Amino acid sequence: MFGLHTYRARLVIYVGLLLAFLLGVLSFSYYSSRGVIRGEAERNVARVAQQIEGQMAREARDLLERVKMVRDNSSLVEYIHVVLWLGTDGGAVRELYQRQFGWLPVHRVVLLAPDGRPLLGGEHADLAARLSALNRGDPPDGHFYFRGARGLELVAYATVRYRSQVLGIAAITRAIDRAWLLAAREAGGGQLFLVEDGRIALGTGDASFTGLGFAPAGNAITLRDEGYLVRPIAFAASPAALPTLWFGLSDAELLRQLTEQRNVILGLAIAGSLGILLVGFMLLRNFSAPLTRLVGVMQAVSEGRFPEVGETSARDEFGYLLNRFSAMVASLREKQEEIRRVHTQLAEQATTDALTGFYNRRYLYELYPKLWSEALRSDQHLVVLLIDLDLFKQINDRHGHMAGDEVLRHFARALRDSCRVSDFVFRMGGEEFLVLNHGDLDGAQVQAEKIRAAVERVAVTHEKGSIRVTASIGVARAERVDGLNSLSAVLRRADTALYAAKQAGRNRVAVAEAPACA
Repeated sequence: MFGLHTYRARLVIYVGLLLAFLLGVLSFSYYSSRGVIRGEAERNVARVAQQIEGQMAREARDLLERVKMVRDNSSLVEYIHVVLWLGTDGGAVRELYQRQFGWLPVHRVVLLAPDGRPLLGGEHADLAARLSALNRGDPPDGHFYFRGARGLELVAYATVRYRSQVLGIAAITRAIDRAWLLAAREAGGGQLFLVEDGRIALGTGDASFTGLGFAPAGNAITLRDEGYLVRPIAFAASPAALPTLWFGLSDAELLRQLTEQRNVILGLAIAGSLGILLVGFMLLRNFSAPLTRLVGVMQAVSEGRFPEVGETSARDEFGYLLNRFSAMVASLREKQEEIRRVHTQLAEQATTDALTGFYNRRYLYELYPKLWSEALRSDQHLVVLLIDLDLFKQINDRHGHMAGDEVLRHFARALRDSCRVSDFVFRMGGEEFLVLNHGDLDGAQVQAEKIRAAVERVAVTHEKGSIRVTASIGVARAERVDGLNSLSAVLRRADTALYAAKQAGRNRVAVAEAPACA
């Protein structure tokens, strides 16, 4: 038999699941630690490179707006027109520009006349020569990157017109220097390298990077024993050969991401450990627990106990055996409970008064010899308080037996509250009760007065009015001279004392005298 519900098949399945889970965790950890980190780093480099390209495009548009603002200044345009018409030099134009736009944060300014003569920035011959190629006819406004005598620059230019006449071309520049690289790097960290002729000409790192060879293999390069993921950043609208701008993310950043991924792998390892523990627990529960449970139940049954054995939903051999055994134990337990319940009821009926809950007269004759023997061995005394409700027959005759029973219940409650835990209370019959305890006559008399006072306060509400009741109490002590007839003798003396209390007017306590030879 090797079905899916046998324990051998389950063992094979559980072991297979455990091996598959471990292999899955190891494989996922390996590929995620390699592929996820590398892929995320490459995406981060590409994303930052795109951000820098977007920032460069915004700077170009901003610089173009600034040169248009210079071009559109009416005062400056009129000065240029007058200078060109008179054929004078550009000194007045330079002075006006300084007054109007000297605050602009630009690197160089050049203003060329249509004939190529510089009205502004005559000292910037390299830039003027580059603009002369554009200063033909009516060129559109634009920008380009330029490698001149002062390094790499962003150049924005605009045609200057007076009415419909072209007066020349104006250009302003912004330097692509170390300060610019540092500002651009803030977009996403990492390093920026300006590479020319295969070597680093400028960068955001320290000066030791300058002059290093820069030849990436794919999107990676090693500089000074430190690896970088790199991505080129294009200089837009620049047909001329220019240096190349690269963005690089160092191994230090990859190490940070590796640490994060390590935490992921650690979480997977914990999950794997929990999975192994779970499988182990399932094995233990499916093999050891049912056997232990069956052995425990059988041991309890052999000792005469019938514990609760819940049924199981398992459909294997142990499940079938446990369910059958559970039904058998449940049946035996029900029979045992029924026998115990009947025995308890019989015992209570044999020793307890149903109305008051006190012991009955029969139990007094059963218990007294034991208490008397203990008292003799420990040199103690037994005292008896024999209590009788006064004129109780008149209550039954006047109010009925139902009212009489209610009075007895109230009296029993008051008597129970007035007795100690160690006292034994009996209903001798009708309205007569007995309290038995260890002590002396003085203590018994005090207790009897307490009981009498408590009974005197009892008031039973009835449809014919409030019913009050009193009690007379006789107190006696069992003496050694009573011998084997101790119970009869002490009851006789207590009854004599009770009769004396009745004769003295009821609702009082009387103490019996000790025998003459006691």
